[in-house]
Amino acid sequence: MARDIQDNVGFLKEAKAALAEMEAERAKSSRLQAEEKRLTRTLEAEKKAIEDEITSTVSKRKEEITLSYDREITKTQDKLKKARGRRERAKEQGVRERIDNETAQLREENRQLKLQNSTVFHQNGVPFFCNTKFYFALYFTKGFSEVCIFLLTFIIGFLVLPCGIYWLIPHRELWMLILIYVAVIVVLCGAYILLNNKTKVNHLELMKDVRKNRDMIDANKRKIRVIIKAIKKDKDEEVYNLGKYDKEISDVEDELAEVARRKQEALGIFENQTKEKLEQEILENKREKLEALAKQLKQVIRAGAEMESSVQQKTIAFTDEYGPYIGQEFMSQEKLDKLIDILNQGLASSITEAQQIYRNVK
Repeated sequence: MARDIQDNVGFLKEAKAALAEMEAERAKSSRLQAEEKRLTRTLEAEKKAIEDEITSTVSKRKEEITLSYDREITKTQDKLKKARGRRERAKEQGVRERIDNETAQLREENRQLKLQNSTVFHQNGVPFFCNTKFYFALYFTKGFSEVCIFLLTFIIGFLVLPCGIYWLIPHRELWMLILIYVAVIVVLCGAYILLNNKTKVNHLELMKDVRKNRDMIDANKRKIRVIIKAIKKDKDEEVYNLGKYDKEISDVEDELAEVARRKQEALGIFENQTKEKLEQEILENKREKLEALAKQLKQVIRAGAEMESSVQQKTIAFTDEYGPYIGQEFMSQEKLDKLIDILNQGLASSITEAQQIYRNVK
């Protein structure tokens, strides 16, 4: 129903007061919305901080448990390593003693044969160098190694030596090489024949006996190598009396397994029980603060909803009551004051005339 306006100024003042009340409630509604957003962010941040604290605390406690047991495991592993080292050294000592025992006769036989050779050489005035592998390779060649020594000596004496001398000459001529070869052949062959006559020919039977002794020594060395190889490949360790070391190793391995078991058990208890208790403790410590924030947020949300409803109702009522007469263009405190001034000055007799004057003056 259209309103019969008798007092234009009074009507505008009513509109101004209603507008002020509506704007005040809108401002309050905006503040409540801003407060709601702030409290929501604060509550979410607090929840996130609690989650981070729970994660950090749980991770730290779990890491402490793991590190504690890992230190014990490392100590036990070192103990196991030392026990195995003692066993290995005891086995090596047992192997050496077994080798010494099982090769003692052969080594003693070789010692006697070497002593016999040295004694015979000394008694018959044979030079000591004749009792060497190199000498027998040159004058009593036998076996692959002595053949190699003989061939190598031949190559060095009749190829490397003359060619080396030849290449050291600044101005070389072919005849020089021939001359060097003749000289080397004469010297080396002469020395070889002279040494042969002085030693091999003069003491042939003695050298043959020494050759036999050396062959026996080599045969015994081969037997010793076979025995050593067989002993080292032998998997039966009972002969070395390693029982106490095996027991020590077994005890340490059991200790290591026990520590590992306890570690898994401790971590299991932590995951299934302690972890939940830690979370509950932290949540309990923060419960009052969270509840206070949640309660405050709830109150602000309720107040904001009420204020928004009030603003909506007042807006509708204001629009119905004053909108048709004032219009959206003049819905402000400043413009309403201008219209009231125009009416009070008697420049207009109605609100519409006052609005027109306002537009013209503007």
